[in-house]
Amino acid sequence: MLLRSVPARVLGTNTTVLAARAGTAGSPGECLVVDPGLGVVDRLLPLLERLHLRPVAVLVTHGHLDHVAEAAAVADPAGAPVLLGAPDVHRLEDPLEGLGPQLRAALLAQVPGFAWRRPASVRGLSGGDEVVAGALRVRAVAAPGHTEGSTLLVVDDVPDGDSWSAADGLPAGTPAVAGRVRSTVMTGDVLFAGSVGRTDLPGGDGAAMRATLRDVVLALPHDALVVPGHGPASTLARERATNPYLLDPDLLESP
Repeated sequence: MLLRSVPARVLGTNTTVLAARAGTAGSPGECLVVDPGLGVVDRLLPLLERLHLRPVAVLVTHGHLDHVAEAAAVADPAGAPVLLGAPDVHRLEDPLEGLGPQLRAALLAQVPGFAWRRPASVRGLSGGDEVVAGALRVRAVAAPGHTEGSTLLVVDDVPDGDSWSAADGLPAGTPAVAGRVRSTVMTGDVLFAGSVGRTDLPGGDGAAMRATLRDVVLALPHDALVVPGHGPASTLARERATNPYLLDPDLLESP
């Protein structure tokens, strides 16, 4: 599987390109673009051109601005839909709404001239839905808490190679990952390396997040590669062993 992570200029959102393989000049390949963040298109579009890839869908782990800002710029020219958890579809009417004037101003100041544009085609995903790009299949797993529609994206494959790091296309700061890694999970703002997503932003729910961590995240395969919405990649094995939020005894005891 081809995986390339491109950091957005604002908040370092990990925008991820997924494909079964690169295309060629005469035969472009199909790809999926995950979480096109604010200020990423000037890096993302040249990458797609170099790899001869055409987006067949844009996948969004949740509807906050830093994960959807460039969705229309990527999806609309390709005639591709934007897909995200059904409970978050309403956020694409105006993801700036609810940020508060100070946060909104701080974000937009970093990308002068940005104006939100709703993608032409937006569709809701439910848990268990699959999205296909060529030979690549991505499965949606509902994971509410950071927002109502937060979604994990699971691929039963791993990036090409025998070990993986930032030098191999994973997010900046990723230490070398080697050994038995058999699947890849894009966790958005649900799970990070060493932390978890906050629940005090629009759509957040602390009780839902605890249930997601207990019943969804901890149920993921031990040998999964974790590509979060921000920061370096990790593995489920590493997070189960070191992430203080997953080690919290109250988490397992919560109803």
